[in-house]
Amino acid sequence: MRSWYNNLKERSIKRFSDLCANLMACFNIRILTKKSSKKLFGVIKQEGESTQAYLKRFNKEMLKMKELLKPISLKALIREVRKYAP
Repeated sequence: MRSWYNNLKERSIKRFSDLCANLMACFNIRILTKKSSKKLFGVIKQEGESTQAYLKRFNKEMLKMKELLKPISLKALIREVRKYAP
């Protein structure tokens, strides 16, 4: 929440309705969807993407899972990271 607030453009909130609209936009993105943990196998590291950026994107996808199965998500992550390990 703090990072969302810190990333707001300076003076972008002029009225309470602006704050409400920004909050709704922020939290609508974070609403949990019914996705299977197996979908994480489709989160593939893009060409030229840093491992750090990939992990951040993978984590965002994990947060969208309503019922995350940790063993499956761990297998998906390890499988993709091992492809690019030295």
